[in-house]
Amino acid sequence: MKILAVDTSGYEGSIAISEDRQLIEERFLHAEGRRHAQTLVSEVDGLLKSLKLAATDIDCVAVSIGPGSFTGLRVGVVFAKTYAWANKTRLVAVDTLRAVAMQVSSDVKTVSVISDAQRREGFVNDYVWDDASQSRVATGIVRIEPIESIVDGDTSANRYWTGPGLTRFASEFPDTSKFAPESAWNPKASSIADVGSLMNANNTIANMYTLEPLYIRRSYAEEKVT
Repeated sequence: MKILAVDTSGYEGSIAISEDRQLIEERFLHAEGRRHAQTLVSEVDGLLKSLKLAATDIDCVAVSIGPGSFTGLRVGVVFAKTYAWANKTRLVAVDTLRAVAMQVSSDVKTVSVISDAQRREGFVNDYVWDDASQSRVATGIVRIEPIESIVDGDTSANRYWTGPGLTRFASEFPDTSKFAPESAWNPKASSIADVGSLMNANNTIANMYTLEPLYIRRSYAEEKVT
């Protein structure tokens, strides 16, 4: 089955098309936040045309739902819901941190993924390699922790870190900390497609009418109102 994957969770988004967990093509969106909305539709249209695919040839849309950029996530989710509705395709909602964890070799048993939650806090979760599904699965739920707590808690010699939060906070970790290559820190649509393919096969389908991004907490603007 053909998967269209969309990631707009960070500064540089991406889109990809895969079939049966095999990547066909991936493209990057050099925009951020609200500007993803200005390029996403045309980029997807161009990708489909380059592969001589019609919109209805896509069997499932996989979208990154966070954690990540508040505005960027909203753009991606709205696009994915609209695409799924218009073309009668399935829709799956992918944990962004799980997709990042998938970019680490299966030789590493457990991966801790960190994303910048602002205010010197990080979104964190841990993922283990599952041989049965040939993928990574979460050991808990995404949590928010102060950076000092995350750094001070990195006492295991075997703990392995990745994620976009390292771009800002890697220098604060102990010298003994183990990091994935920097090229694997940010989410990629190809990884969204890989996880999405598994979710689609398992019938873990999102409701296109009620799906919302995984914000975990309200935006700063919303908190100021209250």
